[in-house]
Amino acid sequence: MFEKFAGNTRRAVAYALQEAHRSGTSRIGCEHLLIGLAHDRSGPAADALTDAGLSVSRLRRLMPGQPAPDLLDAGALASIGIDLDAVREAAEQSFGPGALDRPGRSRATGSVRTRLTSDAKTAIELATRAAVANKSRTISSGHVLIGIIDQGSNDAIAMLTAAELRPADLRADVARRLAEAS
Repeated sequence: MFEKFAGNTRRAVAYALQEAHRSGTSRIGCEHLLIGLAHDRSGPAADALTDAGLSVSRLRRLMPGQPAPDLLDAGALASIGIDLDAVREAAEQSFGPGALDRPGRSRATGSVRTRLTSDAKTAIELATRAAVANKSRTISSGHVLIGIIDQGSNDAIAMLTAAELRPADLRADVARRLAEAS
């Protein structure tokens, strides 16, 4: 199935793997896929997420079960004109995901095989169905976002809801982008 993934989808899954490792797990969930889609910065999913105001750093803050916030005080830094989110995004663009994480926190789990959670598997299956329904030869990042949303109840949906977005509106936006691209 992964051979049918478009380039942006493969990159998003690679970023999702990094996110799973960054959060200390060897299982890729829908929440990691969502962050991976935002991280890629190209394609219908990334465009829809960006237009909805969802950056990688914002999605990380919305992820359920996150550790206590950084020791860096975003409010204090903002008072002297430093945007911590912008600094984090720039550092991650230059040095990779988790570049500003606290030292000692592992970014990889070694040789442990990473697997998809059952929710993520269902989302990928639904993405495949969306691609077929779209008469697409490949599974794009937009199809994966549709699969995540159509899956219904997962941590990514909780993140979208916490961001005060309606998943149905985001789905309609990405479906429109897919239709325009074909």
